[in-house]
Amino acid sequence: MNKILLVISALIFSFTSFAQQVIESDQQLNLYNSQLRIIHSSIVNDDYYIYISLPDDYGSSDKSYPVLYLLDGDISFCMGASIARYLQVGDNIPELIVVGIGYGALKSSNGNVRRRDFTFSEVPNRSDFGGAPKFISFIRDELFPFINSTYRTNPDDRTINSYSLGGLLASYILFTEPELFNRYIIGSPHLGSDNYKIFDVQENAFNSFVDINAKVFISVGSEESDDEYFNPIDQLVSGINDKAYPSLKMETKVFDGGTHLLCPPEVLSYGLISVFSK
Repeated sequence: MNKILLVISALIFSFTSFAQQVIESDQQLNLYNSQLRIIHSSIVNDDYYIYISLPDDYGSSDKSYPVLYLLDGDISFCMGASIARYLQVGDNIPELIVVGIGYGALKSSNGNVRRRDFTFSEVPNRSDFGGAPKFISFIRDELFPFINSTYRTNPDDRTINSYSLGGLLASYILFTEPELFNRYIIGSPHLGSDNYKIFDVQENAFNSFVDINAKVFISVGSEESDDEYFNPIDQLVSGINDKAYPSLKMETKVFDGGTHLLCPPEVLSYGLISVFSK
């Protein structure tokens, strides 16, 4: 996939209503009717590589589809699109449009970009921290309108898949703008990355929201650090259970023998089945 990203021949055009530029690749990604778009966010002032996989029957149908949004799209998109297609073949989940949000091959290993976008507390004199509010605005005000206007989507059916630092961001969205997604897959969230301030955000949500209408899947691996993952995640889950939002349906899972880098495929597989279960 890196070679594809390095040889993109692009056509630039403006979507004035979204205040962004979209660069359209002249090549199909070699995976499940997949495409690549590069969106310049005027909100974040950065470029995002948006990987899109369409259902097999997309071109021959007039149906609208739920959308699965994958954080860390540079590394999660191929895995996510493949898992989704497997589960669809088995009728475990409906057909989905899969959208990966990434930074491109040349930036995908730059952890500072993820830390900027996935943490929410501003730190003086640090541009690589606390950018989550702007990143969420990009998703809401620039990415969603582009995806919904370009593809046949069901705009009321959106799932977010997240892992580790991305799981922190998804937790933050759940407690601040829960209506952005109606299905949340949160794998091994690294809740300490923002000095555990997510618990203050959670408490504010408990005081602000009468109800949250969402299906949530939260997981952790049994071999992950108690202090870094297991205990904070248990605290987060216990708080949600104690609040008992009437419309929030949550399933939790501990992956036996799971380490931090072993669990992402299991999180997405079990998470999709959980949030789409009836």
